[in-house]
Amino acid sequence: MKILVLCAYGRNRSRYIANYLSEKGYITNYDGVLNDEGGIVQKKINEADVIITVNKDVRDLLTEKFNCGGKRIIEIDVDDRPEVVLSTGKQLTGDDWYRFQEEYVYPKLTEQIDKFLPF
Repeated sequence: MKILVLCAYGRNRSRYIANYLSEKGYITNYDGVLNDEGGIVQKKINEADVIITVNKDVRDLLTEKFNCGGKRIIEIDVDDRPEVVLSTGKQLTGDDWYRFQEEYVYPKLTEQIDKFLPF
């Protein structure tokens, strides 16, 4: 089964989930819905059996910009922006940002995607 994971830019959440699912034996790919240079995202959509989006905004962009051809779309809801998630509203950089991803974002991603396994 081929799984495509999409976030906004394809740099963090989608890559993390794709690697996580790959370790579980799934064939995975990832990208960002805002990165459709030369139709690459559409090609990945066409090749996928299941598409995972990291939140409603990404799902909405996916269905507005691309032809999903009736494929199963799984929507989870994890934000990776500390300024949105943290009660302080503070932006983080460098090691603090990476620590936030490791301690908050990645566990939330695995917790939410595990609810859908196996595909």
